Amino acid sequence: MAPPLTVAIPQVSEQEAQMDKLKLYDIMLGSAKPMAVRAAVLLNIPDIIAEASGSLTVEEIAAHISESTKEESPPPIEYLFRLLRFLASQEVFIEIPHQDDFRQTRYGLTGVSRLLVKETRKGGLSVQNYVPWLLAFNNHSSLQGWLHLHESVLEGSSAFSKAFGMSYWDYVANNPEANKTLNEAMSCDTRAVMSSVVKIYEEGFKKINSLVDVGGGLGSALSIIVGNYKHIRGINYDLPYVIASALPIAGVQHVSGNMFEHIPSADAIFIKSVLHDWSDDDCVRVLRRCYEAIPENGKVIIVDALIAEGKKDEDNKENLLRRVGLAFDMEMMLLSTGGKERTEMEFKQILSKAGFKSYSIFKLPSFQNIIEVSKF
Repeated sequence: MAPPLTVAIPQVSEQEAQMDKLKLYDIMLGSAKPMAVRAAVLLNIPDIIAEASGSLTVEEIAAHISESTKEESPPPIEYLFRLLRFLASQEVFIEIPHQDDFRQTRYGLTGVSRLLVKETRKGGLSVQNYVPWLLAFNNHSSLQGWLHLHESVLEGSSAFSKAFGMSYWDYVANNPEANKTLNEAMSCDTRAVMSSVVKIYEEGFKKINSLVDVGGGLGSALSIIVGNYKHIRGINYDLPYVIASALPIAGVQHVSGNMFEHIPSADAIFIKSVLHDWSDDDCVRVLRRCYEAIPENGKVIIVDALIAEGKKDEDNKENLLRRVGLAFDMEMMLLSTGGKERTEMEFKQILSKAGFKSYSIFKLPSFQNIIEVSKF
């Protein structure tokens, strides 16, 4: 028997030890960040500042909160200031301190908080509005699920199912409010990503006459595709309870069904943010149905995350992409038994098992990518 492998614990200086403690505190208190952003959104703070087209003092923000939330009196100034000060430290807001009176400290929007503005100044929905995503990730049911993450690791099951005794998808199917929240979040993601998809995959869409969006939800992605490429006949394909909420879309037919059993035939299949919800074996089943649904020269167009490589000790975009991808992988452990974010190699393996011979990757500005898959 080989001797046990021993790993030497490196000696650290007192300064390094203190930094390690601070890093641990930052991790332990990490839940304050999304909860504080959620509070700011529920108080309409990003919209209030956006309407001012500049910065506002804490007192001014408090007065507007009273108006927008229909409260009889404004919130306690000190509590509001502490919330804003914390969020400014996280680069959610710009802070312009006032030396003598914290109530006169001014706050403005950053690039981050602009993504949390729900309404444009003309009253329409903001194109880049990530509020639905924020609320979907940070609600009571999600938080309850996170408390069971250790059981997910021990049993290889979703943390959500341990908390609620049912899968996330069964929960959504039987909870209209949760279904509404999920659909709004997916539509939000679609609006953010699809503007890039229709530009970057332009040559591909030009060659397609019919397209099925598998797991297309309310049809948000297809509405953008057929809006830009009017020659395409779109089929939005999802479960019956999802299709029941879908509104009519010009150029799109809503069809209900089960992607594991059958997928309507078309020149190409579009499948966005779906495969990461399922295990490798389930993904292979879906991809085989995709294979059957397209002609020999057909394509499967996957839009999904690819876990970036990242480089140790380099604080660059690739590392940020990797951290975000891995955080989404934790989200998959919360919501799905077997679902996960994948590396390129992991995608290659499931595509090969489904019978596909080749693929090409088109980079998107976000952590998601287009993976164009062919039979030969």
